[in-house]
Amino acid sequence: MTKPAKTRRGFTIAEMLMALAILAMLLSAVAVAMHASLQNYGENMKIAQLTQTARVVLNRMMSEVRTADAVDSASQRVTIIPPQPDPGNITEIEYELDEGVLYCRRTVSGVQTSLSLIASDDDVQVTGFSIVRETGIDGEGVEYTKSVTSQMDLQAGDNSFSVTASACPRRNIEY
Repeated sequence: MTKPAKTRRGFTIAEMLMALAILAMLLSAVAVAMHASLQNYGENMKIAQLTQTARVVLNRMMSEVRTADAVDSASQRVTIIPPQPDPGNITEIEYELDEGVLYCRRTVSGVQTSLSLIASDDDVQVTGFSIVRETGIDGEGVEYTKSVTSQMDLQAGDNSFSVTASACPRRNIEY
């Protein structure tokens, strides 16, 4: 009687190398997908934060327009005269885009302060800021501001978008 031949167990070296190559390709595909997902997440967070900041700035500006005694504007600047007497002694508020930076300047008791609201950096650009003021003439022949519309154009990476807000000064409010 002859002994049966030993049965082999396990993988050959060629089978192991093939399995490792397939595993390496699968892990590479997962790594590429994760990297793209993380880049997309970071870009979306930056855009969401910038959009929210732009909305807050425009909301604040339009709130000040609603309660203003007077509003004047140029293409990239709006000047707001708050109701007098103002409790904080603010005599003038100005929003202006200057070299890609949106500034808020306040004149308080004759002293002007300037604050950068949205500053352009390498990733984010404020590409435009426009103010459109619609005027009318009242019954006494005096020109007044009927409405103010502001549009801010932003660019983050390859993405461009605009945020717009409008307000009408409340001319019938007594302060």
